[in-house]
Amino acid sequence: MQLIISRNGDVDMPAKKPANWDREVDVVVMGTGGAALVSAIMAHDQGAEVLILEKAAQIGGTTAFSGGIPWIPMNLYMKEAGIEDSKEEALTYIKRLTGGKEPDPALLEVFVDNGHQMIQYLYDHTPLRFNIPKGYPEYYAKLPGGKPTGGRSLDPMPFDMNQIGEWGALIRNNPVFPPLTLEEGGAIGGIDFEKVAWRMENNIVTMGRSLIASMFKAILDRGIETLTETPGKELVLNDAGEVIGLVAEREGKPYYIGARRGVILASGGFEWNKELVKTFLKGEVTHPLSPAGNDGDGLIMAMEAGAALGNMSEAWWYPAMQDPTFEYEDRVLNQLGSGRFGPNSIVVNRHGRRFVHEGVTYNDMPKSFYEYDPVALEWPNEPPVWMVFDQQLKDKTMVVTMMPGEPAPDWVPQADSIRELAAKIGVDPDGLEKTVADYNANAKQGADPEFHRGTTFFENLGGGGGNAEANIGAIEQGPFYALPIYFGTLGTSGGPRINADGQVISLRGKPLSGLYAAGNAAMGIMGQAYVSAGGTLGPAMTFGYLAGMAAGKAASKSI
Repeated sequence: MQLIISRNGDVDMPAKKPANWDREVDVVVMGTGGAALVSAIMAHDQGAEVLILEKAAQIGGTTAFSGGIPWIPMNLYMKEAGIEDSKEEALTYIKRLTGGKEPDPALLEVFVDNGHQMIQYLYDHTPLRFNIPKGYPEYYAKLPGGKPTGGRSLDPMPFDMNQIGEWGALIRNNPVFPPLTLEEGGAIGGIDFEKVAWRMENNIVTMGRSLIASMFKAILDRGIETLTETPGKELVLNDAGEVIGLVAEREGKPYYIGARRGVILASGGFEWNKELVKTFLKGEVTHPLSPAGNDGDGLIMAMEAGAALGNMSEAWWYPAMQDPTFEYEDRVLNQLGSGRFGPNSIVVNRHGRRFVHEGVTYNDMPKSFYEYDPVALEWPNEPPVWMVFDQQLKDKTMVVTMMPGEPAPDWVPQADSIRELAAKIGVDPDGLEKTVADYNANAKQGADPEFHRGTTFFENLGGGGGNAEANIGAIEQGPFYALPIYFGTLGTSGGPRINADGQVISLRGKPLSGLYAAGNAAMGIMGQAYVSAGGTLGPAMTFGYLAGMAAGKAASKSI
């Protein structure tokens, strides 16, 4: 069996079978995010006894912290709304974005064939309900197979947390998102404060919390047990190389759990593990936007068992920003930035030069951060880079937590001239002055010949696509401001290779008996592409669905 470097740097192998198990079940699920809960529901509904393990004290992982939107072609809500879709359209759109760089092309078709069946199953057998958010088209809607009307990105409906009793207090919360759906402004502005107050008072949740709470209600209805603060540590294999359980940690002690049918790894990615990030990703992710705790536990366990890996250099990239006074769970919260789409702003590197179209999707923009200059022998765009903007933008746009009409807080660098601003932020003054002057001259002509602002669909998503009026404007009204943008990620998208059942594949190309993976604990099936809102969660839930069915139907092994 292949030897793998473990968490502590020692050469390690999977754990040996104990003389006695502390617990025996059919299927063990690691994690409580979207992929994990779907897999637990499906395994149970095939007749399996299921146990869920959660590392944190809270439930829901990255999914609960997110917008909770799955991207699913041909879903039942599209049919109800009269929005036409087809397998051919969906695959045309997906393959244009993956560009042939997906780890296994066959899994794209598996996703499209099964995603809508997963949504139908949850509709029929759980309280989870969605809506199609109006005015929210796909990010690349003008591409062949795209949907300018939207429909594939599904918005979780509000959920009454009182239905799950004391567990409701354990569902992880994103402190930035108000209890509004995507359509109501939960992530895109236009907040109804009266509705927010009523829902907070009555414990009604939306977005990722709603998705998790709705499915957790289904977990409770089925009597599936969930153990919090119980991280999985090592897989247990028998002499034939089959996974027959795992070692968890419970109350500071090893806790051996036998799994007669399988273990499903759905414990998130590895973005908070500095060593794994340095080993696999193209740049140092200094500012993850996911909750802390995604340390690659499932990845390490799969590697120790001899899993092949896929898509390891990719992540769900995001240009992260911060309000240094805004803390969450004892650290400064990395946040979704804002303002870079609008006129009167640009993004520059330390030389004061623009290097990217500022309004492209959040997954695409950070890909330019680690481009190498082979002449200067440097990475000129290595973060932090700077969003530079003027009073015009500040007066009409919320930037991070800075509201229009309010004085700029002390943590926002500002100056009366571009040159003075450059000195404050450590950017080359000559370079920034020239960049702003060149940009302004073109902006006054309604053009951006260098990076083509006003031409991509995403930069004016709710207004029918980018245009000069919405996305191009001179930076000329002082005072001038700057905010750093960091290399962030919503999660990693590399992990053990999987097949159509979500079963982990070995280095020899064979399925590893008893081991499954889904979500960010598995390889991302779409490679470097993020197809639209929900491009992470849709495949995660779909392969959780497939893994749960396969594990639940698997023949029981002697453990």
